[in-house]
Formats: sequence, C-alpha cells, structure tokens
Amino acid sequence: MANHCSPKESGCLGSSTMHYVSAAHGGWGIVRIAALVPESYLLFVCPFACGRHTALGGIDNGIKNQVSYLFITEADIVSGDFEQMIIDNVGDLFEALPKRPKVLFIFTSCLDDLLGTDHDAINAELSQMYPDVQFRHCKMNPISLDSSLPPGITLNMNMYSLLKKTGKKEKIVNIVGNNVTLPETGDLKQLLGEKGYKVYNVSDFNTFEEFSHMADACLNIVAGPIALKAAQQMEQELDIPYMKAFVNYDPEEIEKFYQELSDALGEDFVTPSKEYREKALEKIEAAKNLVGDYPVAIDYQAVLKPFSLGYTMARYGFNVNMIATDGVAGHEKANHEGLLNLRPSVLVENPVSHNAVTFPHEGEPYLCIGFDCGYMTGSDKVVNIMQDEGMYGYDGICRMMDMVMEAYHGGADVKTMIKEAKLII
Repeated sequence: MANHCSPKESGCLGSSTMHYVSAAHGGWGIVRIAALVPESYLLFVCPFACGRHTALGGIDNGIKNQVSYLFITEADIVSGDFEQMIIDNVGDLFEALPKRPKVLFIFTSCLDDLLGTDHDAINAELSQMYPDVQFRHCKMNPISLDSSLPPGITLNMNMYSLLKKTGKKEKIVNIVGNNVTLPETGDLKQLLGEKGYKVYNVSDFNTFEEFSHMADACLNIVAGPIALKAAQQMEQELDIPYMKAFVNYDPEEIEKFYQELSDALGEDFVTPSKEYREKALEKIEAAKNLVGDYPVAIDYQAVLKPFSLGYTMARYGFNVNMIATDGVAGHEKANHEGLLNLRPSVLVENPVSHNAVTFPHEGEPYLCIGFDCGYMTGSDKVVNIMQDEGMYGYDGICRMMDMVMEAYHGGADVKTMIKEAKLII
C-alpha cells in the first residue's frame, strides 16, 4: 500500500497524481474537533453529497446530536437567496433544539468559495438576533489542504477565538494542538502541578464557562502544528505567550523543552524532570533489547513527526526501515536528513500514491508504529496509536516504548484497530 521509491528521489512524495485512500487512512476530522468545544453545535451548509461524509463521521464518533445539515441545491444557489436561507434556517434549528447552544459553527463546503458569500454580514445579523450565541464561519473545503490555511488550522483559529480577554492571568498552562488531554500521571502535569499550575486542554471541559478560563492562562504550549496560528492569534488578542513544542520522543529535545519552559515561567523544571528522563531512557533500552534488529515502520498518522521518531529510534539502535508519509513538513526537514544520513537504505513510502493499490510491502516483516503501516504490510505487530493522542514529554516516550514492546509480541488485529479508531476519510 505504498509508493515504493528511493528516499532521495524528488517527486516521490506529495506528487500531483490520483490518490489511493485506504481503509486505514483518516484521523480527527473537523466534525470531531469542533465538537470538543463544550455547549457548541455544528450546522453544515452544503450539497447532499458533502453531507454524507460528515454525517457518518458524527454518527461514528457519537456526536450526531451535535450536528445538523442545511442541504442546498442548484436552484438555491442561483436564486440569490442563499444567504437569507442560512439566517432563516438557523432560527428553525434553534426552535427545534431542546437548548440553545453557546456556540454555533456554520460550516460551508468548497462550493461556497465560488459564491462569495458574505459570512461576516450573516454572523453579524445572527448575533443581533441571538446575542447569547457566538457564531463562527468555518470551511469544509479540501481544495485548500495544500494552502497555508487548510480547514484544520482555520477551525482551531475559530475555536480559540471564542475566548475573551478578561484581564486576569492565572497559573494556567494551556496545551493546544493535541485533541486528547494529557494523563495526570505524566511528567508535564506532575511537574507543573508541583509548582501550583493547572494544565488545560479543550477536551477537559463540560461547559463553555469552564472552557472560557483558558483565556486566563499565562502560557500556551503548542503541541501540534495545527494550532500554531491559533496560538499566534491568542498571543495578539489575549496576551498569552506561546511555546512551539510539538510532540516528540527525543529525550534531548524534551530536556531542551523543559529548559525553555523554565525560562518562560521563571521556575526550575529541568532538575525535577531528570528522574522522568532516566525512566524514559530505561524504557528505550528495554524496548531495544527486546526488539533487536527487527525492522520498524512508522506512519504519519500515528505520530505527527514520523521522521523525528524514526531518527530518535535509529540513534538508539532500532532498525528503522520504513517511514510512510505523503510529504516532509518544514519542521521535519532536519530529522528527515538526519535519518537518511544514519540509515541511507530507509524506505520513504507515500501511502496515498496511486501505486498503493499494488500493496508492494504486503507480507514483509515489520513492527509497525501505526495501523496505516499495519494495513500496508499485513503485520500483526502493530502499535495502536493515532496522531500522538495524549502523548507528551518523557511520559510519551515511556508509553510509546511500552506499546512497542507489547506490539512486538504480536497478535494485533488491524481491522479492529481501524474500526475502533473511527477514522474520517
């Protein structure tokens, strides 16, 4: 299921060609991410075909009662009443709901980009009619995926723009760009908690009022690139400084992170973090001793920085043999070069290439980090993880190595993993 190519061949990744989308391809779709905002509701304004995708995603993720659709036809588009239709149907929606939401995300599809709809005017009119609701226009337009503002990034900007400046600054650190809260036993929460800091994530809250306290934070930690522009926006509008510290599994980088965190908050986090670092190094050694030279494959849906993980594991002696990704992100270029210099024979495979339908690696022995690679190879040695969910710091290393050791013993059922992941294709 991959485009077999030399790692140094340009055009091997991200080429403009027909894409193959496997059953293992997907992740956190915009429906699931937007629904993290408590007391929010989603209205999709789109043709029928566009709605099928998000409707299935809503059902699969248990949030179908948080999503509605305004399906439009060609006649609606040419009639000139498209904008008024949105306003009128929001009223109908609110009458039908048992409780009016605090936030209404109005999503439009690619078609809206061609219509020039004035969504600022729509939101302004709706805000006058319903002053107790915040309205945000969001885009569901895959045609912008290769732009600087694809749907996931603009959605995060819309989500955090809901926060209002209060003038207060509390001992709160927000984690943005990671859709799953960090474990209470992890080193970051433990170390911050020991010094009186609370750690917030959008997934932590049940009410919008609770969520609004993220505006009082003294620091944002950007755990994933999808939220970087949102953090920059929050710095400008809410005076919350941010640290760009994407999830990684490199002990050296994590130590640097704690030094930067110490500088940002004026506290010493490096010294107390050393015991967690030692545990992480012990886990890496234990995993390497068990796995030995068994080939390792890593995919870009499992971890957001596959080259970083690959380079780190290769430096600690693992036989990293394949990276499955559709491109090399800017923040991964140094890790990409480092891995190729250390392991010149590593395969860099494009899992969305049209050649993927030939399944060139099926049956080859691999310990797969991610079920995308597991699907490619048919391996039963698969680490069940998607988009670094809940991983961070030295705790992330320990948990990753535990999963690697568990996967090495085999018995994984990739079909079950894919079903339980509730992928949004």
